[in-house]
Amino acid sequence: MDYFTWSQEYYRDAENLLKTIRKYEQQLKAGETDNLELLNSTISSYRYIYYDLRNTAKLLESRAMEEINAA
Repeated sequence: MDYFTWSQEYYRDAENLLKTIRKYEQQLKAGETDNLELLNSTISSYRYIYYDLRNTAKLLESRAMEEINAA
């Protein structure tokens, strides 16, 4: 698999995870939980993973550009 395709998969996974984060944020705003601490912790964990996915995608994308420029 080439770096560019790989990076696009990471971006897609990050966007899918962002939808989940937004769902939990809506629950937080609506007060649809008995345990706010757990919900905040879940959101925080998912955000960490989201940013890790985005950063990995950017790294892979830059490697793809290096390959293109080197050719």
